Amino acid sequence: MSKEAIYEEIIGKYMKALAEYDLEGLCNLFTPEAKVYSPLLGWLEPRVFFEKMCILSDIKKSWQKPHNTLISTEGKPVMIKHFTYHWAVKDGRNTTFEACDVFEFDENNKISKETIIYDTHQLRIDMGGNPLDF
Repeated sequence: MSKEAIYEEIIGKYMKALAEYDLEGLCNLFTPEAKVYSPLLGWLEPRVFFEKMCILSDIKKSWQKPHNTLISTEGKPVMIKHFTYHWAVKDGRNTTFEACDVFEFDENNKISKETIIYDTHQLRIDMGGNPLDF
């Protein structure tokens, strides 16, 4: 199996675990020293970031619509997932935004770094500020 196919499979597992807010499933995809960058929270360990997401999110009302999966043309172990994310939180607030998650992989095909990219302007309006500040 090619590296591209392996990365795409891992990102598929990531998107499924994210849709189900499966904390262990998400964390198991990362290296022990991995970091996640969130526009709302900065750099965090994956478990800390996803715990906040899992505690806050309403799984029954949140959804993702995938658009593209992009691979590095420079031979780097990097893949990008482009998708629309409708995020609902348990208190009834919700928002929809387009995002690109940039995944970097190590030699064992684990995610060593995730950079989440999206415009937070509409999210902050829809949510009345940063919903992850708790």
